[in-house]
Parts: sequence; structure tokens; C-alpha cells
Amino acid sequence: MKSMSQSSNFKIIPYIILFVSILFSICGQLLMKNAMIHTHEGVFTWEFYQKLSLAITVYCLGIVNWILALRSVKLSIAYPLTSLNYVGILFGSYYFFNEVITLTRIVGVITIFLGVLLVVNPLKKFKFR
Repeated sequence: MKSMSQSSNFKIIPYIILFVSILFSICGQLLMKNAMIHTHEGVFTWEFYQKLSLAITVYCLGIVNWILALRSVKLSIAYPLTSLNYVGILFGSYYFFNEVITLTRIVGVITIFLGVLLVVNPLKKFKFR
């Protein structure tokens, strides 16, 4: 008989894999942007190919983790959670590329995040009398 801690760890591991997939996806996208920033030196340089190869590799690791996560996580939950990429990309773009975060973007990302919370943990049905 499994102990309670073993059972709960088994259920959380697919979600950890899913969040690792999201992190790899964010990092891959940011690395792609970084590779493209240096195209003024030439798209067909060895340095560009190295940077782009790293970006694609990281992004592919995200895809592999995504496939592994889908073995146990419902697609109707996993897919909305990938919208957390918006949050990571927003802050990553600000930090690494000095992109401006406007109030409209912040409100949009908060709205997306709240929507994800509603999809992942839906409110109980209201009973009208």
C-alpha cells in the first residue's frame, strides 16, 4: 500500500514536468530573440548558427517535456497553463531586451493569468434558488 506522501508526489510530478516545459519554452523564445538581435553581423555566421541551435534545442526540450506531461495531465488543463508563457516572455523581454512594460500589457497579462486560474481550478457551480 502506498503512503500518502508517495501518492501526492506521484500526482505532482506531471505538473512539475509541465512547468519545466513552460520554462524551456520561455527560455527558447528568449534565446531565439537574442540570436536574431545579432543578425546585423550576418545571418549566415557561425556565431548565429550556434545561438540559433541553442535556442531551438532548448525549445525542443520544452516540447519533449510537454509530451511527457500530457501522459498524466489533462489537455484541457495543460494547454491553458501554457499561456503562462505570456508572463515569462513579458518579464524576460523587459529584463533581457529592455522592452517597455505598459499598464495595458500588465492588465492583459493579469487577465490571462486570472483566466488560467479559473480554467485550472474552476469555481463551484452556483445554485440559484
